[in-house]
Amino acid sequence: MSKRYVLLVSTDELSEEDRKDLSSILEDRYGKVSVITVRRNPRALIVKTTNSAAPLLRKTSGELRLGEKRLAAVLTSGSIGKLKSIAAGSETIRDVKVPK
Repeated sequence: MSKRYVLLVSTDELSEEDRKDLSSILEDRYGKVSVITVRRNPRALIVKTTNSAAPLLRKTSGELRLGEKRLAAVLTSGSIGKLKSIAAGSETIRDVKVPK
């Protein structure tokens, strides 16, 4: 099955514990996923998933919460490098407002 990457942005900085919690939540919902940190943007995570799960993740991203933090799906791509560079270098992504 083909892989897809989904860029998630949080309302606040994410810790390693947040990443682990999110990984557990997403695996319960969508099966095997990998949650990857973006070193140059502490509010961003990239989720490696499948073509079939990526649209579901995007659709339900408004429901993703880690405590008081909310996460929203911003972009989907087949290239992790593209999402990492966008998350790390783009002020529009770094300043994205996550819906409440």
